[in-house]
Amino acid sequence: MNSLDLHGESYEEAEQLSVVFIEKNIDNLPVEIITGNSNDMKKIILNIANKLNLNVYPKNHYNLGCLIVNNY
Repeated sequence: MNSLDLHGESYEEAEQLSVVFIEKNIDNLPVEIITGNSNDMKKIILNIANKLNLNVYPKNHYNLGCLIVNNY
């Protein structure tokens, strides 16, 4: 699974990187995006996924700072 780590990125840069990353991997879903514990970063990913009709969920219940983006 391809992954993108957003640690250390500004919100604007994170949004741009995430859009490009998801669109580049749209045929290879799921992908993993590491947001850390920032709720604002998670919202950025959720907004992008909603616009592309994709689903987002945490990788697991003890690592909520890692989101999986998928088309189901």
